[in-house]
Amino acid sequence: MKKTVLQKGALAAAFVLLTVILLAAARFLLVDDVHSYSRVMLQEMYAQAGEIDTLFLGSSHCYRSVDPAVVDETLGTHSFNAGSSQQLPDGSYYMLREAAEENPLKTVYLEMFYTGYNQSASRDVPMACYLLTDYMRWNSPNRYRYLWEMGGTAAFADLLLPARHGIASLGSLPDLWKAKLTDGYEPGNYTYVTYPEEGERYAGNGFVYTVGAGRDGYATLLDVNPQCPLSEFGWKNLTRITAFCEENNIRLVLFAAPLPSAYVSNTADYQAYVDALRKFAQEHHTVYWDFSLYRNPKAMDLGGGDFSDAHHLNGVGAEKFTAVLCEVIARDMAGEDVSSLFCDTVDEKLTEYADNTIFMADAYSKS
Repeated sequence: MKKTVLQKGALAAAFVLLTVILLAAARFLLVDDVHSYSRVMLQEMYAQAGEIDTLFLGSSHCYRSVDPAVVDETLGTHSFNAGSSQQLPDGSYYMLREAAEENPLKTVYLEMFYTGYNQSASRDVPMACYLLTDYMRWNSPNRYRYLWEMGGTAAFADLLLPARHGIASLGSLPDLWKAKLTDGYEPGNYTYVTYPEEGERYAGNGFVYTVGAGRDGYATLLDVNPQCPLSEFGWKNLTRITAFCEENNIRLVLFAAPLPSAYVSNTADYQAYVDALRKFAQEHHTVYWDFSLYRNPKAMDLGGGDFSDAHHLNGVGAEKFTAVLCEVIARDMAGEDVSSLFCDTVDEKLTEYADNTIFMADAYSKS
């Protein structure tokens, strides 16, 4: 009897071990985690544990718009850009928790590109979750809470077998295996996250520098619903990010990276989104800075050549914007009311301070 129990136990252990080996082999052979911005970003964030006092969170409009090197040189901070592609509000929440566990955070800047705050649920964009949870530490509670919240048991299946969502192309496998066996995961090596053909390169501390300007006009991704400028999902996560910061004595600043004036003009009822966030910020004793409504266009000096597409800054535009952001932060920290630096309305911005994309959009429409 005992022998039978021991045999069954041994067989079960052997099955578990074989399963682990097969999953590890599949991950090594099939999954491309070498060419991942978020993998390098998280690797660097963990390496700086105990040092980060200023954190930037948000989607690609965060990591393509804010250069921490400029922020630190200008303001004397130790900042980090923890943005990720399509990062949704729940992703920002769990990245905030992850960073706060090991760092003395003083200020969090939450980039508020409006489409993410109008998603109905995290499960509608599962890759936004996997881009983070695939590279979070295996023993991080935030990793498993985020996965469960996003997709339940199905999400854990993707954690065990990431090839389900991150499989590499057949032709790239030999080079991928070589990279994994040599310098693919070496800290500070950005070779595998540099893409000359696409005009992109990872530049450190979460910032991605993009080269080139958009040529396809400024069509909007989404109009704003004036009756519901943020979804229930957006409000829920913005509220718990705010509560977490309040509970942990972290200052939260809401901001939006600048969009081309033509894009704003093409987005119906964008004013409703601005008004909703300004009201929320006032109720929670913080601020909302929407740099699409920045009043001094000469200071930021942005135009069509500073955007890589209809709504993302390129590297040149990001450096211009980061300099202006630092100036606004410095003036705010000095006690100045910087609200006057921003237009009250979208109409005022487009009428009095629009950038040259308005005229470029006219040219597109006539061509």
